[in-house]
Amino acid sequence: MTIADRVKEKRIELGLTQAQLASLVGISQQSLQKIEDGKTQNPRKIVALSKALECDVEWLESGEYTELKESIPQYKSEKAKPLQANQIQARPVITHDQAANWPTFNVDTEQTKWMYTEYSESDKSFWLKVVGDHMTSPSGSSVPEGYFIFVEPSLTPQNGDLIVAKVLQSNEITFKKFVLDAGRVYLKPLNPLYHAIEATKDIQVIGVVKEARALLKV
Repeated sequence: MTIADRVKEKRIELGLTQAQLASLVGISQQSLQKIEDGKTQNPRKIVALSKALECDVEWLESGEYTELKESIPQYKSEKAKPLQANQIQARPVITHDQAANWPTFNVDTEQTKWMYTEYSESDKSFWLKVVGDHMTSPSGSSVPEGYFIFVEPSLTPQNGDLIVAKVLQSNEITFKKFVLDAGRVYLKPLNPLYHAIEATKDIQVIGVVKEARALLKV
């Protein structure tokens, strides 16, 4: 079953016409028709659509996943306050190459996957998939490979925050813990098998990680 099938199935189940559902979502009937015809694979207003259809946004997108959120309160900025229910936003899932050029990289809204969040504070925030085991820990907080992290570029990192940064010389993206020690800044992996590195002028912080989420097959 595709997202087109799920949208149509839920719409019919709720007894809504295409025009009625489109009005609830805030899109044209033609746009909804494209979703149900399968021409639009990644609807921009997926959150509003899921609310109107009274279903979970992750189920609507994939149909075969449930979400598991990792709580990382010791790394969450005090500024990270949840939005009201009607302010939950869908933000793009981008690649590491795109993150290296963020926010100048233009997102194709139709082809890009979107995930919702309660913690977006700007229109520059995004989701990024974790690659590698540097942040996998045998105890305590752990963000394993395959997790999705929500990155907010508008925040200034504080000691203990998880951050995404770019190595300017190589354009490589790195995900680490931000540590201040004796006036120096270090990027520290959560995995004890790897060593912390001192942040130099060659390191550019892209944003603070406010949420980590895994999508598990059921």
